[in-house]
Amino acid sequence: MKQITFVSSILILILACCQGQQKIKSSEAVINNLSIDTGTFKTDSNMFYFPLESLKDTSIYIGHDTFTDTWYSHHLYAMREPVIFTDKSQNEIYRFTWLRTFHNPIAIRIEKHNDSYTLYWKLCNGAGGYQPGRLTVSKQLTIDKSTWSEFIKLLNQIDFWNLKTNEKIFGCDGSQWILEGKLLEQYHVVDRWTPDENSKFYHCCDFLIKLTDLKIKNDDKY
Repeated sequence: MKQITFVSSILILILACCQGQQKIKSSEAVINNLSIDTGTFKTDSNMFYFPLESLKDTSIYIGHDTFTDTWYSHHLYAMREPVIFTDKSQNEIYRFTWLRTFHNPIAIRIEKHNDSYTLYWKLCNGAGGYQPGRLTVSKQLTIDKSTWSEFIKLLNQIDFWNLKTNEKIFGCDGSQWILEGKLLEQYHVVDRWTPDENSKFYHCCDFLIKLTDLKIKNDDKY
């Protein structure tokens, strides 16, 4: 792709300056009755969804952590997602945020509350590398324990809790695959740019995509 994204342009400016049971509940915004699950919602769009320390610079790109946190938070705020790292509940929570440069931003969250398991997915009508647009999809699905266990198995296979948050790999276009987890007082986030489709990290996140009713073409899954 030859286009330089809005996100990439801003980044360049910053660098230059700084150096089971299956029951779906859904509602579409087009019918003016969008149902949003309850949770700890941000009231200030300028606040961060991620602890800045987690995204701290690991390279020469000064200011990249603040830029990244602002970018990701902007999209999650538009999707009316809860802030996970400040959550005080006993729920075990994982969220995959998928920001593709030219395609709709998507967030998929899976939660365990006592013996119940729920999947949530949301989509905005903008683009991950530009403005998020407005929330048009907000759905949830009750899943069974075996589905939850399969996801945890994939999570363990990538050694999620010990993975480095950042890699020094990024590009002008492509996508960000951001996977968060919260277990009791423990929180972790892993951020990867356009992961290889044969990687275990890709398959772990793709497992969540396949649990939803989102229709994603193979060519759009990057």
